[in-house]
Amino acid sequence: MRLAVVNEGRVLIYIPDPYQALAPHGLEPSWLPVFYNPRMEFNRDLSIVILQVYVDSYAPHKPVIAVEPLAATGVRALRYALEVEGIMRVYASDIDYAAFNLMELNVALNSAWDKVSVSRADANQLMYSLKARGVPVLAVDIDPYGSPAPFLEPALSILGNGGLLMVTATDTAVLEGSKSSKALRRYGVKLVKTPSSREVAVRALLGYIARVAASLDKWVKPLVSVYVDYYVRVAVQVYRGARGAQRMLEECLGYAYYYPKLGYTTLRPETARAMGDGEITLGPLWVKDILDQEFIDRMGLELKRRYAYLRMRGKLEKLIEILSSEASIQEDIHQRLDTISSKIRRQTPPKTKIVETLKSNGFKATLTHFHPAGVRTNASLEDLIRVI
Repeated sequence: MRLAVVNEGRVLIYIPDPYQALAPHGLEPSWLPVFYNPRMEFNRDLSIVILQVYVDSYAPHKPVIAVEPLAATGVRALRYALEVEGIMRVYASDIDYAAFNLMELNVALNSAWDKVSVSRADANQLMYSLKARGVPVLAVDIDPYGSPAPFLEPALSILGNGGLLMVTATDTAVLEGSKSSKALRRYGVKLVKTPSSREVAVRALLGYIARVAASLDKWVKPLVSVYVDYYVRVAVQVYRGARGAQRMLEECLGYAYYYPKLGYTTLRPETARAMGDGEITLGPLWVKDILDQEFIDRMGLELKRRYAYLRMRGKLEKLIEILSSEASIQEDIHQRLDTISSKIRRQTPPKTKIVETLKSNGFKATLTHFHPAGVRTNASLEDLIRVI
């Protein structure tokens, strides 16, 4: 296998020669002998900041042991080990023999044998073996090519009380409702495609994680939940307790109601009842907060303090800024101004003007990272249409 060397963050890694996987649109990572996607550098930068904030302020004991069971080249595991202060060890594994060999090369290249343990094993096999050995794991990152569903039960089972679970899902066509039958089979959720589908995807994934956790007598608290580029990324803190699990199921899971004639989606059952017939029920979904305001604000401080060197720092700063605003309005799902304007046959007004006008009328309102034409507000549909 021909190799190239790239740097990312504070690490150097060998990757398969990218000229082997050139497609008309550029690099096609799935064609490489060992998967490496340079477009996911932002995901990894974001995750570095999330893990550092967790270790500093939320980890119940330190130093922290982390697990990356779908490691491929090992870039994520190496970056956690070498860029996050307070990480004792990262267990990295991949079932592919070529990936295992490449990980060994990369750990040696970065002189990280004291911080990274490499193995060739099935992802779930690795996690269950760590549990059997009593390894006190406090952070697990599930970052598959496709759906994370097959890996969530072992990931949740090995996490200690107060542990951090980070999950990526790239099967967004399923989670957004374009493949509704597969969404029902894979995540046990009824979905259709809606203008607010990106947030629905996040809430569908969180709801599934919550249900799997509850089956293990555990409950979760979302810290960061985003839809970026072409994937969903969430980070949740996991706690033990049957009572907490039951309370989570009763209070945090519910349904969204979609009205195709108006392009409107709501999480409020009372709004759905008032609007009458014509709704499509989506769920079960996570219907409570998807962002932790304090955690998000600490991410902003950490980015400035420790991570000025990140290539994606500018994009991260913008995301954290808008997430901090969104965290103040989470009881209402975001709305697409372009869709609603089209439904009522009006030109779409500038989104900043809509936000300003809503605020001047006494409502909460902010832009959203979910869509360029989206706003998040506690105004009713009637008030939003009047402002438009």
